[in-house]
Amino acid sequence: MGNIIEELYYGNLRPEENIVPQDSEYRSIHKEITAYIEKFKRELSEDDFKQLEELLDMTDQVHSMHSKEAFASGFKIGTLIMIESGSSS
Repeated sequence: MGNIIEELYYGNLRPEENIVPQDSEYRSIHKEITAYIEKFKRELSEDDFKQLEELLDMTDQVHSMHSKEAFASGFKIGTLIMIESGSSS
């Protein structure tokens, strides 16, 4: 357990970087998104495509914030379950 605490302390614990959904639908949708981005890159003006990239970056930021909150909430719920199950014995 000390190893995990050290990794957390040094900022080496980054679960979001290691999560790759195994759902085949995820991969399919990801490929579709990539194809759309390539299509827009070919068809839009450089300025319009830059604006689209900025929009996608903002969307990624919002998604990252939501994921962080969901992770923290799940962690807190898990901790409360452990505390409650330990005190009911």
